[in-house]
Amino acid sequence: MAFRQICMISALALMMGSVAAVPAAQAQPRASQKATAQKATAQKASAPKPGAKPAAAPRRQKSAEGARRAAEAENTNGFTIDGRKVRVDVVKADMDLLDSDGRSPAVLVLHGAHGLGDGSLFYPQAKALAEKGITAFVVHYFDGVPQARKAAPALHDERERILTEAISYVQKQKYVDPDKIGIFGLSLGGFHALSLGSRDERVQAVVNVVGAMPSEVQRKGVHRMPPTLVLHGDRDATVPVRRAYELASLLDDLGAEHEVKIYKGQGHTFRGEAKEDSINRTVEFFERHLAGDRGLLDKELEIDIALAPVVPETESLPIRQLTIADEAMWSQAEQGNLPPTN
Repeated sequence: MAFRQICMISALALMMGSVAAVPAAQAQPRASQKATAQKATAQKASAPKPGAKPAAAPRRQKSAEGARRAAEAENTNGFTIDGRKVRVDVVKADMDLLDSDGRSPAVLVLHGAHGLGDGSLFYPQAKALAEKGITAFVVHYFDGVPQARKAAPALHDERERILTEAISYVQKQKYVDPDKIGIFGLSLGGFHALSLGSRDERVQAVVNVVGAMPSEVQRKGVHRMPPTLVLHGDRDATVPVRRAYELASLLDDLGAEHEVKIYKGQGHTFRGEAKEDSINRTVEFFERHLAGDRGLLDKELEIDIALAPVVPETESLPIRQLTIADEAMWSQAEQGNLPPTN
């Protein structure tokens, strides 16, 4: 009996010793082994395949600060709506081009659905306007939208309410002529520029770049539009160019003064010469419809008598008779401002 017990104790000791000698990797719990296997599988799956391109880094929106500074915009306090502050960057008009009361026309600059981006589509335009005597207000209207998807179509009226308040804010500035307000809008900003122009009589001129008249506005009926400039690219994949032609047709029906320029080969943003031309056309358009002849009316004319022709009282200056050829030439020049037919 004693011998049998001794044998059992020895066998038990040998078994315990063999368990202790099992490597740690084999002795771990089954759940831990499963987790380790899953981790190894995930690492293998995520490893780049031979010859595969590295994954692109997440797209980050560039800061608009550089472009804003280049335009010499002074960041004002803006205005507050529903407790939210809406920033407004101001690029003031050239002091030498103000009217006799020290005021200038004003243009609100409205960004698109992606915000200001790096600012290169907006601040150069603002600076170009200021150099011609028109103060530009770059409105960060998304600041007033509490929802996450700020460009959502369902929030059209919410954004419109903020922009209506922005017009009031601009009109209150002592260096602005409140009767000479225009709106420049690109993409989503163009949709809002047209919408505001159709219903807010304070808006005296509109420039729409790659935008269109919102469908909900057209359903309610459009009964007026101020002078409007439409700029679009014929390869725009975001807002098809047909929307520009539809807008031109609507403006024709309203009898509204308008101009249309379609840039061949350009998409939803203009590049190169097209971009420069769009800036120049915009400035010229607002100059014509907002600035007008204020310089001639408000300031004394300075005439250099030495340059004036001296004509004896017995003679008269020759008057060139107009010919049919002259009229044909002018007619062709005027047709260059009409919407393209292609």
